[in-house]
Amino acid sequence: MHRLNEQKQTPSSGPAAAATDATSRSRSRSRSALAGKAFAEQEAMLSPDAPAPGQQASGSGPARPAPAGPAAAQGAPPLAASALVVSRDPQYARPAFLSWFGQQISDKVSSWGRAADTSGLSIASDGPNQVVALNWNAAWGAKPVTRELDPMLRPVDAQAALAGVHALKGWGTAAAEARGTLDALLGGETNLLSEAARNALRPKFAGLDAKPEAEQVATLEGIVGAKDATPYLADERVESEPARVSVSAPAERAGYAFSGGAADALVYTATYTDGVTLEIVAPKAPDPALHQHSVTEAADAARYVPTKSRAVIKTVLLNTQVNPDDAYWAVEYNTPDFHSYMTAGASGVVTIYPDKVTQPDANGMRGSMIHETGHTWSYQQWGNDTAQGKWLVWKDAAAKDRVSVSGYAMNDIAEDVAETVRVYGSTKGKPKYDEYKAMIPNRLTILERELG
Repeated sequence: MHRLNEQKQTPSSGPAAAATDATSRSRSRSRSALAGKAFAEQEAMLSPDAPAPGQQASGSGPARPAPAGPAAAQGAPPLAASALVVSRDPQYARPAFLSWFGQQISDKVSSWGRAADTSGLSIASDGPNQVVALNWNAAWGAKPVTRELDPMLRPVDAQAALAGVHALKGWGTAAAEARGTLDALLGGETNLLSEAARNALRPKFAGLDAKPEAEQVATLEGIVGAKDATPYLADERVESEPARVSVSAPAERAGYAFSGGAADALVYTATYTDGVTLEIVAPKAPDPALHQHSVTEAADAARYVPTKSRAVIKTVLLNTQVNPDDAYWAVEYNTPDFHSYMTAGASGVVTIYPDKVTQPDANGMRGSMIHETGHTWSYQQWGNDTAQGKWLVWKDAAAKDRVSVSGYAMNDIAEDVAETVRVYGSTKGKPKYDEYKAMIPNRLTILERELG
């Protein structure tokens, strides 16, 4: 079950603060308004001198410029093939902002004991436009494989973290398996799990080089499998290739059994290009006081669900009212304002509840549906007894991997499966998936075999 009122933000930085983590019991709804936005959209929403809660302070940001068109590359040298691109945003790809970008980079690399020399930062021309370019400083470690840096500068942080950790005298005394796990965990340039692991280690790293080697190793290995070294949710941007869908005209059905009471309904059939069909049920007269997803949004979200998970869905139910069980869960979780967002079970019915305030954005809805149908798929394929059969195979794989994709996944084995399915469904076929495959190879191998 996804709930709306539980959320957690990740640190952010950059002229436009980047994505926040968000959301639910089986997750939550509440995604940041910034999550998933393009950089240009983010910068339009947040001034560079207004960091999000939890942002690492690095001095005040530059004053936000007045809106402008593309920054013409007036005399700037061409972008070198070896340079990294820090920003293409026309409002910030200007000399006046180089010192601010330099401070952000310095904060990242210096936290890992690397030299805070950002002399390689410059304005360059890429075609008709200017960009903020960075010639990589070898003192920061290996050059990132990701050329286009995100506003959080994750690739810079990842390589500087590896360089700092490898420079510790205790590194060479750690077991080879532990070093491999830490390299994968800390070195991910684009994913939320690696970012969370680095953020957990960062405050412990200061002064660690002066500690005994055994203490260094213990500190490093202490983040492996630690709940505070994971994001609350595996709330990655859903980037997998979706199926296409067509939706039929509605058929009216009187007295449909919605959760909480019968009401007249409109029933649609969604047909996907991979051969899967499912029905989407919406109230004929939705409550105007509640925010409800549309049939189109529901059909779209299901496009991103892995085919074998989508195949177990019978119905996507856009419910008429909030979850009647919310009062129970409010007591169970000691959360007075508890509100469910999405639920699913072995029956194959995915129920999406309306809200009095708002609903998640498209990415939040897609990720939640991938997670929830992960529950449906696993219970239908492996059974309800998580102490036998393929559940035990999964448990063994998780023990070998040693890390989970989120803190929520660590609640129980069923949530671990659903959250890992969410990562699989969100990132498959993208470089980010390869980063996860390096961190949790055994569980993703199972999903590759089971889900294709």
